[in-house]
Amino acid sequence: MEEIRSYSHRTTNQKIFRLLASGDLARQKIVDVGAGEGYFTGILGEYLKETYAIRPADVLRACDLYPEHFKYREVPCDRIDLAMNLPYEDNIFDSVCSIEVIEHIEDQFRLIRELYRIARPGGKVIVTTPNIMNVNSRIRFMHSGFGLLYNPLPLRTKDPVRLSGHIHPIGFYYLAYMFYRCGFREVRVHFDKRKRSGVLWALFLYGIILPAHWSFLWHMKQKNRSLFEENRPLLEQINRFDMLTSRSLIVEGVK
Repeated sequence: MEEIRSYSHRTTNQKIFRLLASGDLARQKIVDVGAGEGYFTGILGEYLKETYAIRPADVLRACDLYPEHFKYREVPCDRIDLAMNLPYEDNIFDSVCSIEVIEHIEDQFRLIRELYRIARPGGKVIVTTPNIMNVNSRIRFMHSGFGLLYNPLPLRTKDPVRLSGHIHPIGFYYLAYMFYRCGFREVRVHFDKRKRSGVLWALFLYGIILPAHWSFLWHMKQKNRSLFEENRPLLEQINRFDMLTSRSLIVEGVK
């Protein structure tokens, strides 16, 4: 296979692959949204050939703003636009993946709605993004105003998605909120690689973070118990050790 660059961390790609490969991929329809050069599509495609002896294009599709840069020739790559209009009919994919894309997008709700639209009922949508909730990112934001992997951007570019990179940070709670608002019946969270420095910082700061978090939850419960109970499954995730230490956030929605 032609050498293909990964625009996201390889451990993130491997985590998504394991989430998908736990099922029978030969019976699925899968799309890689924001496929870049096709690194993740290629992982799935080669697995399908070796494991099931089927053509990758029978299972996989890919799409990107710049399909001319897509290098995995076994699968077609369709063009999408800046408004994130996906060129597919409703309810056709069993699994929809969007790896390290949402932080580049102006209208994040639009993207999640489109991912929801093209997924079949019972299908899953997996979105990854840099984890701005890890302790390293929280510390960096405290002293600079910017989380990890986010920096000042060119202010006059006409192509922010390509030239400026990460334009729209989003934390776990608000990404999960988007999933629920867009219609998903279940939302799950996964993580990939733990940062060594994040583990050290988390161990050092845990004695401060947890009591402060418990105080926040207690006050929220006193103020609006029904809202607290509705949000409780998400709130319990915010300061778990994986959230504080992992490089990437992986959110999975079940339609």
